[in-house]
Amino acid sequence: MTDRRGARPSQVRPRAPSTGRPEPPKTRVRSSAPYRASQHKRVDRGPGLPLVARALLALAVVALGAVILYGATGQIARVVAGVGQFFSGIVTNVTSTPSASPSSGPVAGAPTLDTPSEPYTNEATVDITGTVPLTVIGETDYTITLYQQLPTQDPKPIQIRFPIPATATFTIPGVKLIKGSNTFTATIVGPGGEGPQSSPITYVLDTAKPKLTISSPKDGTRVNGSTVDVKGKTQAGSAILAQNTNNHTSSTTTADGSGAFTVTVAINPGTNAISITATDPASNVTTASISLVRGSGKLTVALSSSAYTFSAKKGATLHFTAVFTDPDGKPIANQDVTFTIALAGVAADVQTRTTDSKGTVHVDKQVLPHAADLGAGKQGTITVSADTSFGHAQKTIVVNTAK
Repeated sequence: MTDRRGARPSQVRPRAPSTGRPEPPKTRVRSSAPYRASQHKRVDRGPGLPLVARALLALAVVALGAVILYGATGQIARVVAGVGQFFSGIVTNVTSTPSASPSSGPVAGAPTLDTPSEPYTNEATVDITGTVPLTVIGETDYTITLYQQLPTQDPKPIQIRFPIPATATFTIPGVKLIKGSNTFTATIVGPGGEGPQSSPITYVLDTAKPKLTISSPKDGTRVNGSTVDVKGKTQAGSAILAQNTNNHTSSTTTADGSGAFTVTVAINPGTNAISITATDPASNVTTASISLVRGSGKLTVALSSSAYTFSAKKGATLHFTAVFTDPDGKPIANQDVTFTIALAGVAADVQTRTTDSKGTVHVDKQVLPHAADLGAGKQGTITVSADTSFGHAQKTIVVNTAK
């Protein structure tokens, strides 16, 4: 078939035979340019599984494996129960709201309490002093707690939240004491809690006056001598003061561990009023008085020799005896005495002895033959002396050296 323009064939394709149905619309696919990259649209995957669900899923897989493993051995019930408890704990821990942890911080060291120079006192209150560690000086979040412990009781806090000072030392004033022994300790409390306790100190509240008895001499006794020993008993450790109001003399001593004491007082001729004051460690005071009369008796000493003349040619052993008696005529026992022996022709000799219960003392002196030839026909002396509580005593006798 040719068109009117010539013999060239027609480019029109023949139509297909009609079927009576409308032909579907044609869609033209537009291809992308070869030089343009295609636009990638991100796939929205959603939020995914929560963390708890993921953990539960992983645990479920582990549990399933455990069930399969133990199923053949008859342990399935135990495994299931254990897995249930485990799941319950995990869920509780994961889903529970975390609780706030308590405040924390360093724990301070122990303070130091000052030991009292005298633990006994009759004051109802005391000031307790001490020092704190250098690390907490001036820290406002640290405080001091003071504890008091009574006999047969546990320690109890009596002062809390006492401020830490700006210096190392502190004073807690007006701490009340209970009658008897009071033991104190202290701690430092801070953000980390309460620190260790200090070493204890003790106060003893004693308001009772000490008992005082004078055993010797008795009131109204006549005493021969320039001094008198007053003996008695009181509270142990008490300070004793003896005063003679007539001559205004005084002397002191301290009662021993049993409370016994002996104090020496000077007396004058005539009547002597003597007061004894006992002051216990807590400063409680008791006074007792006695009246004494000084007699006219005198301290005496007697000295004798076994021989008053000896031969220088033959020599001799001489025995000297001394007896000491107080103004009341009683022997002075346990008294140290000194013998000075100066025989003619013999070097001087000094010996010390102690009187027995009868106030007597003996000394021997041996002179060998011809040892005293140079002193033949001359006199020598023997002197005995002692410083007693009644005063000084001395006696001298003469011994001749013959040819």
